[in-house]
Amino acid sequence: MRAKGVIGIDIGTESIKVVALEAVPGESLARVVGAGAALTKGMRKGVIIDPTEVTKAIKEAMGAFEKSTGIKSGNVYAGIGGIGVASQKSKGLVAVSRADGEITKEDVFRAIGASETNLSRIQNREILHKFPVLYRIDNETITHDPAGLMGVRLEAEVLFITSFSQSLKNIIKAFEEADVYIEEIIASPLAAAHAVLESREKEVGTMLLDFGASTTSVILFEEGLPYSLEVLPFGSSHITQDIAMGLRVTLEEAEKLKINYGTVRYENSSSNKKPARPAGGTDLVYGNYSKKKLAEIIEARLDDIFELVEKHLKKVERLGILPGGVVIVGGGANLPGIEEFAKERLKLHARVAEPAALGGFKDKVRNPAWSVAVGTTLMALEKKNSLSPFLRGRSGSFFKWLRAFLP
Repeated sequence: MRAKGVIGIDIGTESIKVVALEAVPGESLARVVGAGAALTKGMRKGVIIDPTEVTKAIKEAMGAFEKSTGIKSGNVYAGIGGIGVASQKSKGLVAVSRADGEITKEDVFRAIGASETNLSRIQNREILHKFPVLYRIDNETITHDPAGLMGVRLEAEVLFITSFSQSLKNIIKAFEEADVYIEEIIASPLAAAHAVLESREKEVGTMLLDFGASTTSVILFEEGLPYSLEVLPFGSSHITQDIAMGLRVTLEEAEKLKINYGTVRYENSSSNKKPARPAGGTDLVYGNYSKKKLAEIIEARLDDIFELVEKHLKKVERLGILPGGVVIVGGGANLPGIEEFAKERLKLHARVAEPAALGGFKDKVRNPAWSVAVGTTLMALEKKNSLSPFLRGRSGSFFKWLRAFLP
């Protein structure tokens, strides 16, 4: 791989996507060098259940990538999601060390460390990222940068993004058996947000909805930082299953119907508008299946998913009060009508997003489904060149530590 380039891999339930980006001196945009993908087997809701099948899929995806780019190796970063990824906030309180009461960076690091020590529900989990949300000085002054201020006690409130330890071990093992060395693992919702959210959106308050195959990830941003994260156990593959049962067709036929004719025909209950009559005077596709029935099945499942999204927004007290609205990515974001559905259901501005601020072979990844792969690579590229876009959980060589427990 070129000196200022990195490779990012999105480990999805239905597919593995590989993309390479490079930073070119004098150019503001990262360039897409190439991309490759392969269908995945051996995963369920983002968790590996058959490492051999996942290893095979990694080899196929890397083979397609190598064929596209001629690149055989490089700095590889992996984006992971699924039901094993979660977030948790914790607080840590320390006494200011200097006699004159001036808060130092060392005090800040100690407060963050204390918050990690106070984490609950951390058994069998590993920290992927940590973000100091705010600091309190003497239980009064609230700030995002306490260094240099005066006080006696400093409290840090930190958001931790974690994953099951066993899931990480299985992922690392699958990659190593595919002869691919991972330098870092990044939480998929965070990566997707990095690919499509603007700085202004992260500042004012925005929710990113990653509508994947078997899970839907929700991550909220405020004042430039993640505020909460949750992974819901439903995704676009559940829509396919509903279509198969509702129309009594095979899963393969259901997937084709969803991709080729699926839409969300959402009508406001107070509206008297009627859906337009289909062209040609028929409501049937393939001569047998009703478009109206297909839309009703899709809408019913989306309604269930968005009900869970609403519950999360209520839990974090952000329902209806996100100025940046909701940004939708993932393969499910390609479903026609989902943008309007989200607007009506959540009473927020909504848009479907795709990675856009890129150069090179950008058309290869201009699809909402590539947001995690591109975001993972962008974060890795920034980390490689500036060393500070995000914080990892364990200090030192995290993956060398984790590899020691592999069989």
